[in-house]
This record gives sequence, structure tokens and C-alpha cells, in this order.
Amino acid sequence: MGSSEELVWWSEMMVEVGGGDSMVVLRCCICTSVSFLALELELYAMENTSRNTEVHSNSDACSNTVFDHHRIDENFDVDFRELGKDWIPECAEGLKPYIDQRFSDLDKAFIFYKEYGRSSGFDVRRSTERSDKDGNTIEKYFVCSRSGRPDDKNVDGKLQKRRRTVSTKCECHADLVLASHQLGGFYVKKFTESHNHPFAGKGGMQFLRCSRSLTEFHRTFIFDASKSNIGASRAYTIFKSMIGSYEDVGATVVDFKNFARDIKQHIGKHDADMIVQKFRDIQESSDSSFRFEYRTDSGNHLTQLFWADGEGRKNYEVFGDAVSFDATYRTNKYGMVFIPLVGIDNHWKSVTFGAILLEREDNENYIWACESFKKVFGKDPKCIITDQDLAMKAALQISFPLVKHRLCMWHIMKKFPSKLGTVFCAESGFMDKLGRVIWADHITPDEFEQGWLDAVDEFDLNENVWLKEMFDMRSLWIPAYFNDEPMVGLMRTTSRSESSNFYFGNYVQRGDTLSEFYICYQSAIEKQRNNAKKLTHYDDFTPKTITDREIEKDAIRLYTRDLFYKVQEEIRAGCMDIILLGMTCLDNVKKIKIQEPGKRTRIFEVELNMETHFIECSCKLFTRVGYLCSHAFFCLGICGIRTIPRQYVSNRWLKNAVERFSTLELGEISDRDATILSRRVQTQDCWFEFQGCLSDASGNADVLEYIKNGLSSMGKHITTTMKKPRTRLNSEQIEELIDSRVVNEITIQNPNKSNNKGSRKRIISGAEKSIGCNKRKMRKCATCQEYAYHDSRTCPEKT
Repeated sequence: MGSSEELVWWSEMMVEVGGGDSMVVLRCCICTSVSFLALELELYAMENTSRNTEVHSNSDACSNTVFDHHRIDENFDVDFRELGKDWIPECAEGLKPYIDQRFSDLDKAFIFYKEYGRSSGFDVRRSTERSDKDGNTIEKYFVCSRSGRPDDKNVDGKLQKRRRTVSTKCECHADLVLASHQLGGFYVKKFTESHNHPFAGKGGMQFLRCSRSLTEFHRTFIFDASKSNIGASRAYTIFKSMIGSYEDVGATVVDFKNFARDIKQHIGKHDADMIVQKFRDIQESSDSSFRFEYRTDSGNHLTQLFWADGEGRKNYEVFGDAVSFDATYRTNKYGMVFIPLVGIDNHWKSVTFGAILLEREDNENYIWACESFKKVFGKDPKCIITDQDLAMKAALQISFPLVKHRLCMWHIMKKFPSKLGTVFCAESGFMDKLGRVIWADHITPDEFEQGWLDAVDEFDLNENVWLKEMFDMRSLWIPAYFNDEPMVGLMRTTSRSESSNFYFGNYVQRGDTLSEFYICYQSAIEKQRNNAKKLTHYDDFTPKTITDREIEKDAIRLYTRDLFYKVQEEIRAGCMDIILLGMTCLDNVKKIKIQEPGKRTRIFEVELNMETHFIECSCKLFTRVGYLCSHAFFCLGICGIRTIPRQYVSNRWLKNAVERFSTLELGEISDRDATILSRRVQTQDCWFEFQGCLSDASGNADVLEYIKNGLSSMGKHITTTMKKPRTRLNSEQIEELIDSRVVNEITIQNPNKSNNKGSRKRIISGAEKSIGCNKRKMRKCATCQEYAYHDSRTCPEKT
């Protein structure tokens, strides 16, 4: 109910039944949402047995209809005797305008009238004006927001079906007319106080436009929340919890959503230009070590983007021996593939060196990415870990022919349940048996191959095609084949790739523009680096020792706390029940054979030069991760060596490794950025001072009243000494928030929408489609005018 056709039919019926008085009732009913609901129920009561029955004449329809005012009053508590009268606002005398009242300018006059409306329960708006021949305003009208006629829904004499909305206009004649004064400024020439509609009640005051305005604090809060992937709706709920009630928020959730929308609309077609210009500004002002590369297609659309800031380049210089290329999808509105370049820092945590955005996952794009990597970082890593992408593999062979390429074990191991069956992998015992040879550190390639074949043969999986493929590429992902390669734990850590995807996924979303994406990316990087600073701070605290050996205390002085705990485990294992099988000495070189209690089938051989303290173990743990194994610590202990040989102390695991071993110098920030930073610090100081005052008040009513009066006094002083900024959003405010400006002439077009494998929707089977169609209701398509499961946007007949 409530369509245009039914509303006109009802108005015609009212004319026949009640004449002019009934039309007054109708007009007032339209003006209030409650009365409009009463009209709808009345229409339902007057309908015949079928909705499809055609009404041939309005008079016939009216003859079977009884208009019962008492029933409407009973259901909705609407007093129709109150309809049609005039309403006079009630407010404090100092807020009410009066004739000949003077204002210095129109803005102050509007603010005054707006505050009068807010306190009285109605909205106001600017209306027409008269100007002289020079264009100077000589008369200005401020009116009630409900002035004017309701929108006419008749177009060319035909009724058009529209969205069900309620018009607030009801021809209210309340207004405030200002005229220019001969001595300057403006004065109140006319003031119409009465309204022809009721005012907003106490519960509806918060929804008036004059009660809603997004202040700079609101905008900053919404924008800062978006950096952590908190949308406008959730930000509104959080803001309400901070303030205390919805009435005190000062805006609605729609206002919050509209602000987020305005940012995207402002960026619009300037997105690619803005992100490239932002990178140039960073390079010229705040970070001279910032490097970026980009490329466009023949249509000048952005296709590839690579960037790394100075801090990321410093980290790569120290921790860049092993790098993970791990593609992530659904991070921006263009569907571009996001590839963070991840390594492991001296706290055994993920560290991001830089990032890449690619239009497509093909050989050409990956080759460009690899060449940009070499150009930005200046040196090749020792090992690169990727997923099983064939295009990336081919690109690495071309750009990094001497760099060892390995596959991430996590990407492969997570596929076993989907390839072999979840129940089979969980309950058969196959994964337990296969895992003993996959994850083993100390077996040879021949031992792995025999163990794999035994497990596959035992569970009759010899014909499984996927297992055969994994076995054929075993040299790329099985640890037994690269025990002598520096992997720093990057490849074997099952959560490393997963945490990288998940971590950035918590900050970005698929609808982000490139400018918004980079802001969210920076927010994620800031958190990552802040965690690293926290861990560096904790390195100054002395961990608890578990042995009385001097070599453990030496490890405390050298390593970060997280690495010390790993080394401590090796030292502790070296003090346990290791079995000494034999020791020979030749030319001051001792050869020691030992055996672990849990690995009696395996013998480890250690060589130790007593002069140079050169030590080598057959388990090759130091080669793989960069610190000595338990076998080496056992031999050092029995040979009387009380400190760790310094040639076996890797720089990457030491305390303050970046500050001590990076040679890259970061530039100083520009005066502009220093000013912005200083203003942010001042804002933070003011906020903390305010919070401190509230905390000191501790609920004391007198002190709180003193703080309130002081803030009110400061607010009045600021208002009189500074020009009050307009609350309407403008481009300068948006550009200040996103810290990027819109260029006048577009030089780089936005990326084309990509359709990469990770950005597409999952393929739905025929059975799922049939089930889904049964659940969905058919609707009438506006294009083909037929009832179907599509609409005008997806209509097959749409050209």
C-alpha cells in the first residue's frame, strides 16, 4: 500500500465524502508519518476481496467505504482536533528572533535562526534572496524546512511508481527575512513565528538537520576507524559507546555512511594520479629513501605499482636473505593483486619490506615486478619462497636465475584435505606417517623418498595424480632437499604465509580505492613496526636462565629475547642425555660422534677446531637458521669453550640489528610535514590534558561544573576570535585527511577492473543454483517486463 495511484484514489474519495474539511485532514495526515500509516490501514480496510479487482469509478469505491475517525484515533492516538491549527515554538527568550535585530553577516544570522529552530524542534534552510545591480545581497530569506509544496509525482499526466518515501513539505509559512542595513550588516525585516505543523518531540530532536553536523572530530574518528577496516556503521556504534547515548552523538549512522561515501566520490577518477602524486610527495618531503615504480598501458591506465619506504629498505638490507612473495586478493576495488614482500626480523616475527600491486597474474607482470624489486632494493635475496603460481616461477627463473626458489610448505600442506578428503586425512593416520618424513630435519633425500613411497603404498594411493605431482616437485618444498640452504625458518613456518594474508586482510577491503588502500596498508605497517619497537624495548630485560653455563649468559648478551629462547632450548638440549659415542683428535681438530636419546638410529658428527673454534655439525642447523644446534653446544661444553664463537653469531639475530648493520640513511622530514606533525602532537597533548582533568575530577560535581564552565568560556572566546568554519564537507578537508591532493589534469587513468583468480566469485554448481532459485522470489524486471529471477541490471535482453 501507499503507492501514488492509491494515494490519489484516496484523495479523490475524501473530496466526495467530506469536502474541504476532509482535504485538510488529508493534508495533515500526509505531513506526519504516523498519520500516513493510518491512511495505509484505512486503504487496506476499504479494499475488496481481491487486489486485482479493477475499480471502474471512484464513486463506486467510496459507496462501500466507511471512514471511521474513532478507529484511527484508537489505534494511533492521533487527535484530529489538533490538525490544521497553528503551532508557536516555545524556547528561551534570548534564542527567539525579533524585528530590527542586527547581525554582522548572513552566516551569523543563519546560525542564530538555526539554533532557534533546534531548540524549538524544527529545521531551517536558506531560501531565496534579492541582490542589487552590483550583486550585493539586499534581502535574504530563511525558512522552515517544511515550507513549499510536496513533490508532484505526476509526470506528463501519468502516475509514476517511485520509492516509498515521505515528503516533509507542507506549505509552512514560518520564515525569517533579513534586509541589508545602511550602516552595514543586516537586520530582521520580517519574522513569521507560527507553523502549520507540530514540532519534533524529545525523542525526535536528534534527527533534525540542525541537530546533526559532522564536526572535525566526527570526520577524523570515521577516517581513523576506516584505517583499521572499521566501517561507518561500526564506527557509529563505537562512537555512541564513547559518548554515552545516541542522542549525544550529534549525527546519524547515515551521516557517517555519507561521509565515507563522499571520500570515495572525491577520489573518483583521480585515484591513480593521487596515489602516484602522493608517492612523489613522500619522496620529496618526508622520506627521501622512499622508492616506487609504476607502469601504464597504451590507454594510460595504471597496471603495475611497486613501492618500498626507507624503513622497509633498511630492514631488507639486514633481513633480506630470504623473501616471501605471497599474493593476496580482494584488497581493492580494481581487483589488482596485492603482493607483500615479507621476511623474518631479528625477533622471529614477520617484517614487510615493500609491496606490489599487479593488474594480472601473468608472466609479463611478474617479470616487471622482479625487475622493479632489483631496482629498488639493489641486491638479490639468497632465497625466494612463493606459492605454486607457474607465471611467478617462470618470471623468477628469468629475473633471478642464481637465486634459489622454493615453495611455501603451508600452501601445499593445506591442500591435502581437499585433495584426499577431510575425514581420510583426519582419521586414517596417513598424514601422521607422511608428516614424519615431510617435517624431518635430519633425513637425507633418499630416506624421504623411501618414507613417502612406503606411506603412499600402505594406503593404496599410488594412482593419486595430485600426490604424484607433489612428489615430482619434491625438491622445491621438502626440507630434506635444502638442509644446507639458509632459510631462516621462513619456509617451514606454517603460519607465516597464513598470517601475512590474514594480517593485511584485517586492514583492507575489496571496495577500497588505491588511496584508501595505501592508508590502510600504512596503518598495518605502523602496527607491525610498533610491535617490533616493543620487542626491542623488552630486549633490555634479562631473561631467566635455566642452566649454570656461562655460554647461556653469553647468549643473553648477544641475541634478542625471542631468539635467545630458541638458542636456550638448544643449550638446554645440549646439557641433557646426549650420548657420546666417540671422539678423535687430529691436528688440533676434534671429531666427535654423538647420539640423541630419541634418535638412536641416527648418529651426528661434529668437527671442532680448538684453535679457530670452527665447528660444523652434520645436522646443518646453523646453515638453515643461523644459530648453533644442541650438538654443537654439547661439544663446546665438553671441550671447555665458555662463549659462543663469534663467527657463528649471525648479525640478523642480534639486538638492534637494523641500527647496527644497516648503511642506509633516512632523510629528514620537510618543514610542511614537521608542521603537520607538530599540530598532531599539540592535538594529542590537548586531548590528554582534558582526559587528565576529567580523571582528576573523579566524579566530583563541583569540579566537573568548573570544567564545563571553563570549556564553555573557551568556546565563546574561540568563536569570537576565529571565523567559525562551515560544517559542510569540502575538498580541502578530505585532502587533508587522506594527505593527498587532487591534480587538475589527469595524467594517469585509474586501473581497469581485473578479474584475477582470487578476486572472482566461487563457481556455483548446478545443484546449488537450483536450490538457490527455489529460495528466491521472482520479481518483475523493469526492462523485459516479465517476472523472473533477474532484474533490470542483469536482464539478458539489456543491450
